[in-house]
Amino acid sequence: MGMLVVLAMTIIQRALGFFRGIWFCRLMDDTVVGQWAMAFDFIIMITPVMLFGMPGSLPRYVETYRQRGHLRSLVRRLLMTTVLCGGAFLVGMVVAPDWFGWLIFLESDNRSLTHSVAIGVLAIIAFNFVHQLVSSLRQIRIGSLMQFLQSVLFTIIGVSWLLLGGGLEGLILSFAVASVIAIVPGAWILYQGWDGLPKSDTPFDASSMWQRLLPYAAALWTMNLLSNLFEMSDRYMILHFTGGGEMAGQAAVGQYHSGRIFPVLLISLASMISGVLMPYLAADWESGRREAVIEQMRKILTAVSVLFTIGSATVLFFAPWLFGSLLQNRYADGLALMPIAFVFYIWSSLATVGQDYLWVSERGKLVGIAITVGLVINIILNTLLLPLWGLHGAVVATLCSHAVVLSGIWIAMVRCGFRFDLAMLMITLLPATLLTGPVTALICACLMIAASHPMRVWLLEGIDMGVAKFGRRAAHAQ
Repeated sequence: MGMLVVLAMTIIQRALGFFRGIWFCRLMDDTVVGQWAMAFDFIIMITPVMLFGMPGSLPRYVETYRQRGHLRSLVRRLLMTTVLCGGAFLVGMVVAPDWFGWLIFLESDNRSLTHSVAIGVLAIIAFNFVHQLVSSLRQIRIGSLMQFLQSVLFTIIGVSWLLLGGGLEGLILSFAVASVIAIVPGAWILYQGWDGLPKSDTPFDASSMWQRLLPYAAALWTMNLLSNLFEMSDRYMILHFTGGGEMAGQAAVGQYHSGRIFPVLLISLASMISGVLMPYLAADWESGRREAVIEQMRKILTAVSVLFTIGSATVLFFAPWLFGSLLQNRYADGLALMPIAFVFYIWSSLATVGQDYLWVSERGKLVGIAITVGLVINIILNTLLLPLWGLHGAVVATLCSHAVVLSGIWIAMVRCGFRFDLAMLMITLLPATLLTGPVTALICACLMIAASHPMRVWLLEGIDMGVAKFGRRAAHAQ
């Protein structure tokens, strides 16, 4: 029963995110959608960076200090650090709202909008800290419930606010309110179990804790910084380098956001697959079953490439009707760039799943190198192509940078013993067939499966493996 509950909440949460994105685009023009996209992305991306990876260290060290009876001391110190960092950020936005307004929106004279973003950041800091702690204590159902409530409440409050004629500031505050309310289940379960935590008779060695935690937090912070810069670079380049002023830049971001509504679902699914897969790969790796890890990776990567390509082609069949009816033909540029967005998000999904192999083989720094190279390529190409081709140039630049990152991940995996052969090359190139049209992509996917017996086996076994491991993880939540 617990497995079904977690699975149902996950599916409903993804569906609500899609529904919410469609309605936001329908109820706002592309300029306001661009402002919302920049505000939301800034809130989500800046949080782990400005906290220096401290709350992100909880999953790694909660169990260690719980067994020693020092979990309270660990949490108190991390909470204090989080409050200080959050307070410093809030002071910065209050002191220099014009600079932050220019950075986020290309507007330096809208302080109320900047202040609403600051409130959103503080709300997501609180939500993430409680969620990380609850999940680290293996309260998986409570953590899933928190995310589910946040998504449901934000959809209800946000869409209702826009239907009543509300503006962007209220929409950002709706997200903050939903995040704060969603903390309640996690805070309650922590309050109930706090007194029952193991206690130690030995004094807590704070200096030893910081010596152990800070290197991990620094590595996590570096990876978050690189990943978030890479993820956000295209939108910031579009906003700040599109000619015609801030409204033109915001409108371009809004069109880009509409074209990502469907593709971005793929990376969220890939992140979930990566999180479910990691513990099992680590267990096999530590048991010396290195070949089993490689075979599992090949099967899962095959399933991701083929299924995501088929799903993307199917969406592209219906996309013109969806953009014409639901979005009232107001996002033609978003519709035009959607095939390219699908390609680079499938490549990003393959990189997200594939890097699990590098983490279990303790070569995670190679992931950072690949992302850094991709970030540099993205900035250079955006600088060159945006003035020439506008929004289309930015999308092409992002496509090329994701190809560079995926290539870097493949090269790093091969250096660590992974087998990259013709089959892996085929699943890498398969998503690119979406650029020639959904019919061609479907035909190529079917021909690839039909012509290759190992690929048929890998596809079926990859699907079975993913379903089985998600089921075992959800059952563990009981």
